[in-house]
Amino acid sequence: MTFKEFINYIISTLITPFFSILLGAAVVFFLWNMMGVYKNSDNPEELAKMKKQAMWGIIAITVMVSMWGLVNFVTGSLKLKTSERINLDRFDRPL
Repeated sequence: MTFKEFINYIISTLITPFFSILLGAAVVFFLWNMMGVYKNSDNPEELAKMKKQAMWGIIAITVMVSMWGLVNFVTGSLKLKTSERINLDRFDRPL
């Protein structure tokens, strides 16, 4: 396995799914807080707390999308094909 194949393998099997799950969790967290803002609109203290959490949700989503873009930029610059799967059966593995 070459270094390029190794990097492709790491990005396609670990980093991309991790970012997808993390981004999904951030969106769910943000939507949950927005429902809390709507539900607690009559309580000023809870409303302020929910608005603060919603702002952190927006920041988290922005950072994650930026990181995903950075990974795609780097892999594109290095001409890595992260969509390719590596056939690990060709390597000898002890049982």
